[in-house]
Amino acid sequence: MNGVEVFIKEQLAVKIQRFSTVNIQLIINKIKTEKIKVNLEADRARLFDEKNFLVVKRKKLRAEIATLNTAGLFNILIYGY
Repeated sequence: MNGVEVFIKEQLAVKIQRFSTVNIQLIINKIKTEKIKVNLEADRARLFDEKNFLVVKRKKLRAEIATLNTAGLFNILIYGY
C-alpha cells in the first residue's frame, strides 16, 4: 500500500498513548537538564569567586613573605654587629 499503514481505532489510541508517554518523559528530561545547567552555572560562578579570593590571598601572602624576608635580612645584619 505504498508505505501507508492502516490502523484501527484501538491501535491508534495505543500509539498516541505511547507517543504521549515518550513526549512527557522528554519534557521531564528537558526540565532536569535545565535545572542541572542552572546548578552548574551557579557552581561555576561560586568556584570563580573562590578562585579570585584565593588569588588575592596568595598575592597578599607573597607580599607579606617578601616583607618578612626583607625585615629578617635587616635583623640578621643588625644582630650580627
